[in-house]
Amino acid sequence: MDRREFVAGMAAFAALPEALAQAPAGEAPPPGTVPNERMFVRNNLLTPAIDTDAHRLTIKGLVDKELSWSVSDLAKQFPRVSRQGMLECAGSGRSAYRPQASGTPWLETGGMGCPLWGGVRLADVLRAAGVRPNAAHVAGQGGDPGMVASAAPLIRSIPLSKAMEENTLIAWSMNNEPLPWVHGYPLRLVVPGWVGSASIKWLHTLTVLDAPFKGPFMTSSYVVPRNPVAPGEKMPSETVSAEAWPVKAIITSPAPNARVKLGQPVTVRGRAWVGEGAVERVEISTDEGKAWRNANLARRGDKYAWRTFTFDYAPERPGYVTFLARAWDDRGNAQPAVPSWNPLGYFWNGWHRVGVLVEA
Repeated sequence: MDRREFVAGMAAFAALPEALAQAPAGEAPPPGTVPNERMFVRNNLLTPAIDTDAHRLTIKGLVDKELSWSVSDLAKQFPRVSRQGMLECAGSGRSAYRPQASGTPWLETGGMGCPLWGGVRLADVLRAAGVRPNAAHVAGQGGDPGMVASAAPLIRSIPLSKAMEENTLIAWSMNNEPLPWVHGYPLRLVVPGWVGSASIKWLHTLTVLDAPFKGPFMTSSYVVPRNPVAPGEKMPSETVSAEAWPVKAIITSPAPNARVKLGQPVTVRGRAWVGEGAVERVEISTDEGKAWRNANLARRGDKYAWRTFTFDYAPERPGYVTFLARAWDDRGNAQPAVPSWNPLGYFWNGWHRVGVLVEA
């Protein structure tokens, strides 16, 4: 977000009722949150210009009554909540796939973040409208336009069970500040733990459906093969929509190819998360995966927040040392050495590798 966006966003946010404030002015978000200016940006379409005063959220479809709210209405009618939650682009780490997969060549440490989101629960809004018994999916539609008028709108749906999960939010704030325009101001659907495309920006319509939405962002983009395919194969006809991220850990320090002194302790630091479930442990190897030792995990925070970890290492000899990190979740799933290849390069969660040079 540049300075003009920040100033414009703060001015617009200040003009809204005080009821929208998620925390007292100036209060810092919890430790481990990603600052707004460091949060990754990935948009499928263009960034819209929205009249905040006129913006409304409408809910329709398989509901007892269609309803519409302004941002202020939402803040007045429903309990406000704050949750730290992971969002990650489905293609994060895509550049590591061999052969190369199509799409933005995200690095293994790019395209993810864990801010503090503020707003209201999607479940509360759905209950207010009255969800009918045959409801199965909830589709969010954003206001971002395409390059041409005929471009398909960005619509993705999530299962009703995920929509009713208490951490799925309609958010208007990020780290106790208004959502930057590039991140969906004034309203964004936040579906933590799932691929970032599920968290629709510039949200204006929710439609309750009896089946998954059928559209290009559900049937051709953000899909993976139902069954594994050989590296380099085309997308098969049988696919499933990309949803929750598999278990993953990355090393954030030391930096790749950093130089350290022999006898000087090195602290390996990183983050671990999983789309559904919980991170059980993180392990570090210093011998190319022959042996693994447990890292120290920080206590759990919010359900979909990542967990920080540390590992202390004392170099015993000069030379190049490689640290490998892998995480395990509470369902027994381990981060693989190399994940299954898929044509769109989604869900890379291979062991993260960082090497340092130990100098005598």
